Amino acid sequence: MAMTDKKGGSRKRTERRGNLITGYAGKWEPLFEKKAAARATAARVLSGVSEGVIRAKNTGGTIRVTYVIRSSDEETEIEIEEITPQNDALDIALAAAKQRGSERVAEILKRPEMLSADEFADEIGSTRETVNKKRKRHEVLGLEGAKRGVRFPKWQIGDDGQLLGGLAQLFEALNGHPWAVYRFLLQESDSLGGRTGLEMLRGGRIEDAVGAARSIGKGDFS
Repeated sequence: MAMTDKKGGSRKRTERRGNLITGYAGKWEPLFEKKAAARATAARVLSGVSEGVIRAKNTGGTIRVTYVIRSSDEETEIEIEEITPQNDALDIALAAAKQRGSERVAEILKRPEMLSADEFADEIGSTRETVNKKRKRHEVLGLEGAKRGVRFPKWQIGDDGQLLGGLAQLFEALNGHPWAVYRFLLQESDSLGGRTGLEMLRGGRIEDAVGAARSIGKGDFS
């Protein structure tokens, strides 16, 4: 009888142990599933980062990687896109100024006094090739635009058909910039007694004009 009671007690303990193990397994199973899901999400995140890095290196641009991770069982969403750099305020202002400058240049070159190389050559009784050589030597002023090519102001030819003297010296004083020479010749200046550089050259005051131009080239002209 005692042996029967002992065996029955053993079965009960075994059953309780089995129920306990099953209970623990039931409690830990959701945790294991959550850890597996977390590992899968982490793997997708790392995969997205890797793809973004590769695309950035291949394109030379900037890549944005966006993740949407929800608490539900839905799969993590990954969006990879290239970012177009936005110009800052200075870039925008400079671009606008450049556009205005281009429009101003086009407007100047369309004026009636702006002659082509062939037209200018006819005015001085020469050839197109000679005019271009004189331009390269800074003996005549030629202005270049984006669309109309090089144009030569007719006012640099005197009433006697002779070219304006002192241009080569002006170019040297103004660092060889044709548009700086053009501006100096037509803009009135206090340093020139309220006259323009063109008026000074036509009046034979080449040294005074060149001296004022050197001041501009040094950046101390007002």
